[in-house]
Amino acid sequence: REDAELGVRASWLGTRLAANVQLAVVADPADNKEFRYDGSYVGVNLGNFMISAGAMERWWGPGFEGSLILSNNARPIPSITIERNYTDPFKSKWLSWIGPWRASIALGRAEGSDVALPNTRFFAARVNFRPRSWLELGLTRTAQWCGDGRPCSLRTFGDLLIGRDNRSDSLTINQEPGNQMAGYDVRLRSPWRALPLAVYGQFIGEDEAGGLPSKFLGLVGAEWWGSVSWGSYRLHAELADTACEFSRSSPQFDCAYRNGLYPQGYTYRGRVIGHSMDQDSRMYSLGATLVRADGDAVNVLVRRSDLNRDNGSNFVAAGPVEIQNVELQYSRALWTGKMSIGLGYDDASDAAASSDIRGFVSWRQPL
Repeated sequence: REDAELGVRASWLGTRLAANVQLAVVADPADNKEFRYDGSYVGVNLGNFMISAGAMERWWGPGFEGSLILSNNARPIPSITIERNYTDPFKSKWLSWIGPWRASIALGRAEGSDVALPNTRFFAARVNFRPRSWLELGLTRTAQWCGDGRPCSLRTFGDLLIGRDNRSDSLTINQEPGNQMAGYDVRLRSPWRALPLAVYGQFIGEDEAGGLPSKFLGLVGAEWWGSVSWGSYRLHAELADTACEFSRSSPQFDCAYRNGLYPQGYTYRGRVIGHSMDQDSRMYSLGATLVRADGDAVNVLVRRSDLNRDNGSNFVAAGPVEIQNVELQYSRALWTGKMSIGLGYDDASDAAASSDIRGFVSWRQPL
């Protein structure tokens, strides 16, 4: 994200309390925030739930290269979170079919003077469960609401939760409680040990119709894994499309991550909260992770991205452009820490977009 970063981290875990403090200073930050506490939190355990406050990164969905609804593309929004610690199934005979499950609810505020509508609140909820050993399902919902000059009462939040938030519900634009996205994801794993593969998909609705998500963005992929004499490997192939009604021959452009209520769109500090491509884009990716028995790891990633296909508003590309890139990364233990070296090349089809060589070196040392 930035030219250089130096950080320090300290964590503590007790029977009731847990805390993680991450402080970083970055060079030439895009949001002009040189000092950051991203990843920091303090939490308390209550039974099988943890209540925490902090700025934790989230990646909700099965994708390797992106999540359509909540990823680490944007900096984490400071939030209060309630989440289930352990995935133990229900003991009730009526609910035990759900299998192991996890749930998380977060309520945060988009802080900072660079937010187009200050004090915008952010709500996120997810539950994922595994009714069969080979099947995992996830349901996710997020919302922007409140903000300076907009309704911000508990009743407004209640209307948001029950889905009474469209102008078709006899509401004016000033009465709409907020902007929402919701959808589901699925991961199917081969039940046969001799066939180690899985397929997955994520489908997120930008709008609502009849009480259900509509105008879907889509992500599909497959992964393979295995072991050989020198170590293990994992391969994946993925396709993501951020146009609404992506599966149609004529999708709806200038729709995803945009709304009439919040001028900044579905963003935080200038970055999309969902997929890094922003709207009306498509990405094909192939990746491989190779891990040797001694712990050394090699990551290879090849991608082709068709950005801003409709020449609309896009935070990544001012106009239509095809970018092909390759990334290589090598990690290994060094002294008492871990060193990583990475190199990447981006080739842009449009002369107005730059083709770049980039690289990084990092070393992490536990204190």
